Amino acid sequence: MIVLVVRLRSDMREPAIAAAEQTRPPDKTQTVGVSPRMPLPMIVPEATSAVTTTRLGTANRRTAPSENQKLISSYERSAPAAAKPSLIARVLAPIAKALTPTPKPAPQTQTAARPSGNTPQVSSSSTSSSNSSQTGNKDQPKDPNSDTTPPQLQAIVFIPPEIQDGGSTTVVVTAIDDLSGIRGVSGTLSSPSGKALQGFATERESPDSNRYTGHIAIAKNAEQGMWKVAFLNMSDNASTSITLSYAQGTVPSTAVLHVVSSNSDNTAPTLKNIWVDKRAIRGGEKDVIFVQAQDDNSGVSLVSAVFHSPANVARMGAGCSRSGDTDTWQCELTAPSCIDCGDWQLEQVTLQDKANNIGTYHMDNPLVAATKINISGAACDNTPPVLQAVTLDTNTVTLGDHAAIVTVTIAASDDNCGVSGGSGQYVGPSPGSGGFFPFTQAGDVWIGRITLDPRSARGTWRINSIQLNDAGHNLKVYTSSDPMLANAVFQVR
Repeated sequence: MIVLVVRLRSDMREPAIAAAEQTRPPDKTQTVGVSPRMPLPMIVPEATSAVTTTRLGTANRRTAPSENQKLISSYERSAPAAAKPSLIARVLAPIAKALTPTPKPAPQTQTAARPSGNTPQVSSSSTSSSNSSQTGNKDQPKDPNSDTTPPQLQAIVFIPPEIQDGGSTTVVVTAIDDLSGIRGVSGTLSSPSGKALQGFATERESPDSNRYTGHIAIAKNAEQGMWKVAFLNMSDNASTSITLSYAQGTVPSTAVLHVVSSNSDNTAPTLKNIWVDKRAIRGGEKDVIFVQAQDDNSGVSLVSAVFHSPANVARMGAGCSRSGDTDTWQCELTAPSCIDCGDWQLEQVTLQDKANNIGTYHMDNPLVAATKINISGAACDNTPPVLQAVTLDTNTVTLGDHAAIVTVTIAASDDNCGVSGGSGQYVGPSPGSGGFFPFTQAGDVWIGRITLDPRSARGTWRINSIQLNDAGHNLKVYTSSDPMLANAVFQVR
């Protein structure tokens, strides 16, 4: 189930590519990088990421306030949450977050100054190459068909602006885009102490409106005080996006919701104990981890756990369910048949209460550090897949009245478990332009597709990263500095 969660990341959804799909003739194909060691074999990559590390005290010590501030920082680099996730999505969310790596984007700089009122002047981040390019073209007229500017925020308000805990409100975001039109607006609310986070999504009010509205339900016993829009993400149809931050001043100071609560809860649950059902298992078998957690007010609502492999290149997560009416939660872990053999270390336990306060415990907690499961098997693998070749079907895209597609074909190998998934990230010449795409197996290779809107920014686009994982959850991310991706570039005209 955990693997499915990882492979179904919403920001990488693409239509499946039929295995029988024909590739273009060699004379029309640009080979970007080919390893001299191996021919083109199979590839199957997917996303999994390093876990955010924070510091905690003893086993019974509550997570320090800075814990969720770090979670907030990590969120700024990820996709915003949905408005009202289902129970299973909420159970699995901390696991997916821990398991899903965020490819490192090109260096960015951001200019931010706290705006006044409801009409902030925002500036989006950009790569150094984009900045220099834009500086050189400062006096040139803007291409009316090239969308290089992300959406601009005009206002954020809550209707009503004050609610009781357990109540609901509507967030109204007013935003505009200069050319291709806004594709999506979403964000995250943060409690006054920063210990509780709540995501929201919006929909366009009407086809001709520049207002985007979303329903927000505040939990019972939520922390009393001024909840703020900590982050707001906006993207347009040309794949240009921007993330605004309250802390950096690009979200207006008026973007706040007053919550009144008679039983305000601003403390995260406490980890009391951890033990495992079986100290040793074999690949393909299941084990159960027991987590005892308590909350002094609203009660524990979610528990999850993440283990890392002996070589620390693979991770497995476990969603947990409450055992009856007790404070003990059972977390089921299923080991793949091909796996890194040895002691798998518990790396992280995440606890959340019904008021959405989150506490994360890491290996500096003695209960976490002492929890290990020894996994053995006939097939042992501790190395990630190897990227052997990257091929683009074209290095020049001429945009017209219709969208254009760039096909990316990769080949990779794995020494034991076999490649099982992959995804990629692409970036464009304008600030915040780019996106993600999945790879789908097509015979002995894997194919990904990048769809470009007719108004996408003209200039140089590149593959910024490719991540691969095998059936044993071993993962490797290849970045733009790797020789395999050095020439994975195409021009948009």
